[in-house]
Amino acid sequence: MLYRFIALFVFAGFLLVSCQNETTKSEQQTKEKSGSTEQQIDPLVDLNQRITADSTNADLFVERAQLYLQQDRIDRALRDINQALSLNNQLLEAYLTLAEIYYGMGQAESVTKTLNKAVEIAPNDPRPQIKLAELHLLQRKLNLALGYTDKALAMGSQNPEAYYVRGMIFLAKEDTVSAMKNFMIARDQDENFFEALYQIGVVYTAQHNPLAVDFLEDAIQRFPASVVARYQLALYLQDHDGVEEAIAHYDTLLMMQPDNSRFIYNLGYVNLVYLQDYEQAISYFDAALSIDPDYVDALYNKGRTLEEMEQYVTARDIYEKVLEKQTNYPLAVEGLNRLDRRK
Repeated sequence: MLYRFIALFVFAGFLLVSCQNETTKSEQQTKEKSGSTEQQIDPLVDLNQRITADSTNADLFVERAQLYLQQDRIDRALRDINQALSLNNQLLEAYLTLAEIYYGMGQAESVTKTLNKAVEIAPNDPRPQIKLAELHLLQRKLNLALGYTDKALAMGSQNPEAYYVRGMIFLAKEDTVSAMKNFMIARDQDENFFEALYQIGVVYTAQHNPLAVDFLEDAIQRFPASVVARYQLALYLQDHDGVEEAIAHYDTLLMMQPDNSRFIYNLGYVNLVYLQDYEQAISYFDAALSIDPDYVDALYNKGRTLEEMEQYVTARDIYEKVLEKQTNYPLAVEGLNRLDRRK
């Protein structure tokens, strides 16, 4: 099963690489079916039929469990993995999938035991070592995590996933140089490794390095459906004299996700800060708030825009509403203080 995405310094899932690869693979498979709806097969229906025809095939139960896991149907995934292990208790893929299921259930101790069992079954396979590295990274046991990547790479240096995880570990250690070295190796070993490309772009963005554009554009070219890479590129461009290009990317993002309040908010921010088109900025902030009424950044910046438009009474009302929603919002306090000094 493909790895899940983890953003810079944010460890939000057991498997660290993005669902983006999974989406891209699915889209490619759809294209290969010549576009006919009659030729497109529901993978769950297909697996159900195959299992009915071959009910002692443990691999099929693992495959269906992985599909259920993608759909967040944890109970069904666990049922199928248990069935697979009852048929073949030496099946490595079953233990790797079971570890993912346990992590989804919040059972970290069971994850460790399952992965250790996987190591016992397949001592020369690097995948359990990589997953143990990921688990210890998520638990902030960074030196242990690094040790597991060493073990994985000792089995073979051609392993972009191991280098990617090492890069994430070094980021957690705040060693950007070592992180970038490992991301670059991962990218060199697999030029279609989306997450490595993306993380390189993120790090370069943080460094205000224009190479960020090259890597993020490469990621978008290889994975056009990527939201995170396009969003990261738009953020870089708006802050580095590329406002019109940034707006074009936000417009594309909104075609992909029309109700994404963050994208709408960012268009408001660009119009406020960079274009000084205050009427347009207000319309975007209002649109973001219509989707998410508790979006305090959008509410504050609506007030900031009104202040720029010299509508001070209305701006004050907005700042007070922000503080009702979030009492420790410092920009709103500063806004009220600015307005008080105008009296």
